Amino acid sequence: LGSASPQFVLYSYTVECTVAKLHFLYSYFLFFFLTAIRVIGQSATVTVGQDATLFCQLVETNERLTRITWQKRTREILTNKNFFYITPEGKTESVNGLGDRTEFIGDIKEIIGTILLRKVTLLDEGIYTCIFNVFPSGPFETEIHLNIQVAPVVDVTTDVIPVAGGSEVILATCTAVKARPAADVSWRLGALSTSVKVQTNISADPDGTFAVKSFLTGVASKDLNQQKVQCLVNHTTWKEELILDYALIIHYPPQVVYIISVNVVTSEEFQCVVDANPRPTFTWSRENKALSRHVDADSLIIPQTSDSNGLYLCNVSNQYGNGTGTLYMQVSRESTTVCWVLFSFLLLGFIATCLLEWKFNVFERLRTFLSELRNRTRHDPVSTGSSMSHSRSRSQDH
Repeated sequence: LGSASPQFVLYSYTVECTVAKLHFLYSYFLFFFLTAIRVIGQSATVTVGQDATLFCQLVETNERLTRITWQKRTREILTNKNFFYITPEGKTESVNGLGDRTEFIGDIKEIIGTILLRKVTLLDEGIYTCIFNVFPSGPFETEIHLNIQVAPVVDVTTDVIPVAGGSEVILATCTAVKARPAADVSWRLGALSTSVKVQTNISADPDGTFAVKSFLTGVASKDLNQQKVQCLVNHTTWKEELILDYALIIHYPPQVVYIISVNVVTSEEFQCVVDANPRPTFTWSRENKALSRHVDADSLIIPQTSDSNGLYLCNVSNQYGNGTGTLYMQVSRESTTVCWVLFSFLLLGFIATCLLEWKFNVFERLRTFLSELRNRTRHDPVSTGSSMSHSRSRSQDH
């Protein structure tokens, strides 16, 4: 150190010793921390009704195991409470209610204290503590979180069927309730994306589940009735997206009412046609004369006779309004006679046509036969002559 004073040399030596001690203590602490006795565990997430595996293991020790204790803390039990014991021989004991639902599936030799909790419910969600008692060091523990999922109950409907009008109302509601965690709800609207709106609300229930309600709102109109939309629901418990098809329902009064002929040939059955929702009731009547029988269906039989002449009315109504269609019948005996005469002429014409065709076919066949006979005579004169002479001779002998 040259000309350094003894006090300075002593001070430098003291500092070096202190640094060396700190380095040693740090190395020892790091070694001890990395190799100290500890419990490792794995949290679990399962769906209601499934079995939950709660894993824990004591490592870095050869000390004697005296007992494994399991505790739980839930919404109902706010402080840790023992519910399961495991002895060094592998025997188990359940306390405080879980009973046969808990099963030891670990390994005593490997100091693994894993348990199986069967058919979990939402009330089983909470923090579970795995405690290893060893001698002489004492207890070592770790906390394991058990998360419970609940699949949603899904539906798409209309609580109050909207009526066509000028105000904005709820057209449909898609719900995903009793879920944990909350479900993701959306709509696929297609051509209606610019004419309707979506509003979604999320609320928590006392039991820890969530309710999601997504409202489709807009101005109800006749044109929206039976328009197709889709509600899309996603949840962590499902592998695929759930798609619910829905046709909008809009109520409106009867629009234009008209009466048409059902059978063009007979012209006796007539139908009352109207656009309304819900389906209206039908009532037929006749002006200044009663019908032969009461009719409350959408069709009416009117015989084609002069007694049926007159004005017929079809009245339709639902809870939102009514409408009337009319039909005037004019049937006379003269027109009926003319119709039969025309039919007779048509029938006679048909028969005559058939006879002429048959006669033409007979003449055609005869003409063909004579033509063939003439051709044969021209091509074989000798044979024909001998035949004719023979025929005359026989005639003379006779």
